[in-house]
Amino acid sequence: MNRRSDWDHFPKAIEYFIMVAIVLVIVLIIVEELAIIYHWEHRWIEYLLITAFCFDLLFSIEFAGRGIISARHGHFWYYIRAQRGWVDFLTSIPLLLLVSGPAVLLIFLGDAGEGAFMTYLTILKTAKAIRVTRILRLVRVIKLFGKIQNTESMMTNRQVGIIATMMVVSLVVALMISQFISVIHVGDRLQYQQWKLDALTAVFSELKDADSADGSPTEAWALKLVKESPAYKDLIRLKDPRGEVIYLNDNHLELDYTSFHKFFPLGDSGYEVEISYHRADAEHSKLNLFVLFAVLTLVGALMLLYTPIFAKQVADPIFIMDKGLRQWDYNLEVMVDKDHSHEEISELARVYNERWLTIKNQIRSYRKDRNADQEKSSLSMDDIL
Repeated sequence: MNRRSDWDHFPKAIEYFIMVAIVLVIVLIIVEELAIIYHWEHRWIEYLLITAFCFDLLFSIEFAGRGIISARHGHFWYYIRAQRGWVDFLTSIPLLLLVSGPAVLLIFLGDAGEGAFMTYLTILKTAKAIRVTRILRLVRVIKLFGKIQNTESMMTNRQVGIIATMMVVSLVVALMISQFISVIHVGDRLQYQQWKLDALTAVFSELKDADSADGSPTEAWALKLVKESPAYKDLIRLKDPRGEVIYLNDNHLELDYTSFHKFFPLGDSGYEVEISYHRADAEHSKLNLFVLFAVLTLVGALMLLYTPIFAKQVADPIFIMDKGLRQWDYNLEVMVDKDHSHEEISELARVYNERWLTIKNQIRSYRKDRNADQEKSSLSMDDIL
């Protein structure tokens, strides 16, 4: 009979392939965010989006496959609930439909569907926060660190996995909620647009009816400020009150991909500007990277630090006591931690050492005196009496 932990398993070769894909997709997440922060060429960002789509499609197929295998055993809901199948779902199909799928469709549609899909992607921008939950898939490899006396402890793996899942989901939920709180609304394009327009309006409103003879700011001065100041590197085009383009960013071809695709008036100065939102996305990417590395640190600490502590104080004693109760010739005592001697597991271990092992040795001596040919693996009423 197969163990419950095997009810959703693929062949080993596929499982190893999925593990490699999990690690690669986390690397991809980091590269994607870095590409936005450092404003890579758009073609590279498109390649990354297509790659992300392929991974999301792969994990969606994986979730469907595990669901089918579990359903054949009659344990689909056990897979969803107890084996964290809901994590597999959360990190596959929603990402495919809400993030990477529309992004790839936008790439192939080009200008034809750009307006509608840009609005759609902006509305669903917070869905990118869920991409961080892919790190939850790393809890599957905790078993590599969960060896306890040459035996895998399913209890340790499960408990550490539950704690890791709760922490990561809490961080992701907090990240998503933060997108709806104006005080900490990091990477909001509309808010960034307003900040930029306010700053530019303050500069160009001074040019209205300005007279260079009296030392007032001139258009040439404003243009020099725009060209030389790093704060205005995301300004794509600038029109004067006559509607003529008086400034064109040298990097406008790349910036056009992250343009709001409209000119905004700068107050009542008559000047209009087209700006890019890539810096707003860069701020959001920095937040995503921070959360991702926080998750990696927490999961790493659980795997490397908490797992051996849990194993030593809980899983190890239970493993030894279980083996001692099942195997007649196993008489290893449980080590009781003096610093935690009053905890329930230590009290149970003390009873096992002082009472059960003593009775067990007495029974073995009694049987030996009676020249028992075969030792039993469990007690009978005659043994007790």
